[in-house]
Amino acid sequence: MSLTHRLLALTLVASLPGLAAVGYGSFDLRNTRYAEVRSEAQRNAQVVATEIDQIFDGIQGALRAVAEADEIRNPNGSACSDYVARVRPNIAPLTAILVVGLDGNIRCSSEPSLASLNLAGRDYLHEAVDGKKFAIGTFIASKVSDRNVIPVAIPILRDDKVEGAVVAGLNLEWLGGRLKQRGVSRGGAVLIADRTGTVVSREPFPEKYIGTKITDSLDRISKSEPGSENVSGLDGVPRIVGYIPASLTPSGLYISSGIARSEAFGPIDRAVRNSFALFALGSAVAFLLAWLVGESIIRRPLMRMVATAEAWRRGHDAARTGIVGRNDEIGILGQTFDRLMDENAMREEMRATAEERREILVHELAHRVKNTLATVQSIASLSFRNSQGPEALRQFHDRLQALVRSHDLLTRKNWQHADLSEVAETAIAPLKEERAHRFAISGPPVSLPPTTAVPMAMILHELCTNALKYGALSNESGHVSIGWRTSADPRGIAISLIWTESGGPAIQPPEEEGFGTRLIANLSRQLGGDCNFRYPPSGLVCHLSIVSPVDEPRDD
Repeated sequence: MSLTHRLLALTLVASLPGLAAVGYGSFDLRNTRYAEVRSEAQRNAQVVATEIDQIFDGIQGALRAVAEADEIRNPNGSACSDYVARVRPNIAPLTAILVVGLDGNIRCSSEPSLASLNLAGRDYLHEAVDGKKFAIGTFIASKVSDRNVIPVAIPILRDDKVEGAVVAGLNLEWLGGRLKQRGVSRGGAVLIADRTGTVVSREPFPEKYIGTKITDSLDRISKSEPGSENVSGLDGVPRIVGYIPASLTPSGLYISSGIARSEAFGPIDRAVRNSFALFALGSAVAFLLAWLVGESIIRRPLMRMVATAEAWRRGHDAARTGIVGRNDEIGILGQTFDRLMDENAMREEMRATAEERREILVHELAHRVKNTLATVQSIASLSFRNSQGPEALRQFHDRLQALVRSHDLLTRKNWQHADLSEVAETAIAPLKEERAHRFAISGPPVSLPPTTAVPMAMILHELCTNALKYGALSNESGHVSIGWRTSADPRGIAISLIWTESGGPAIQPPEEEGFGTRLIANLSRQLGGDCNFRYPPSGLVCHLSIVSPVDEPRDD
């Protein structure tokens, strides 16, 4: 692949996260919107159910008042009929009011010429008489009012004994008008069906669906809890429907409210299409710019450099790229190529000098490696003298890490000297991130040679490990103070360092000398000094006395 092609491929790869972000954002937005629409559909269905319950509560109250009227309890043909005829216009939802005896015959009604009609076989009448309660029937095309109604009945009681029932029909045309007043969102639908699945009201276009069966909703009608689903409505429009089963409504009616998917997701779909269109346009512009940049700004100058390098290889030392007047990376690279030949002679001289220095560094490296291996051998011998296994291996690894950190410090100082405060900071570095506030380091500047800095770092590491396990750093309140003072000594600089722990758990002198104590004692003697441990209840106190030579001795 040419550089231009690689740049185009890189542009493609760089655009993929943007494409993934747009796709994921669209997916997440649709899921969020879907959850919102489902909740909205369920809320709408609950509002409709509440209104239906209020309607039937009003009808129940009105019919109960009718059932308790004297004209009904002591029926006289004309008085009873006149009474229900006067009452019926005041109860707008009802189409007719009938007073029915226990035999099902009509005693009187708000509509004339109905005396021959018998209601003995009607389920809602038996439910009202047998249960002594307000009963709601299922959809019927009423022969009384010649309208579609839901029949209702309430018993006539005298001394808790049923003497008959007041029967009426809820006018479904009136119910549809109430739904129409509520309004339905664009593309949405509200549907009410009885417990047999017959549509009793539907908005919009109620005239098309009232009295029809909704076979695809029978499972939802009989469910035990409200819910929401994606369905295709009676009119074939995909909707998200929130529903309340018939068993959960006091009226025994199934209620659903649907929101058209096209309306719910239309703005989101348009936004997604626009996002992908903008992404495609931006990607096309990016590809075009990548091609132009790759050809004119990068590839051509680089090919000139390649040609110059080939000329150098064939011995044409006077060849130059001639790239001037550019301050970008390509220009700098071309100008660097042009300066390269002018510096050849200087590089030859520098190569000879570097070869001499390499010999010196190899000798110095051999010396450092020998000292380091001796130190590692000593650490291994002490670590595994009395114990084996994972814990001994972990401690050995920790000590090697302390050795590595001290070597890193000396490497940064070109293996000349390191200040004692830097050695202390390096030793506590693994604990500093979480426990820096629990250390206090103080003392005058002391320049230590490598032979002193490395053992000192090992000693401080062992003290940190002991404090973390058993001392001041094993709880949340302990503190460690590291302080030193210096004095002159014929052998170099005498250093008196005191490690003091406080605020930790109460301690007692150990029953036997541990590895860390032995290691600190050995290293102290190696440094021409000694150490002393005290164990007051407040915490460990370690007094270290060493002598640091002014110049590092060499033991080649």
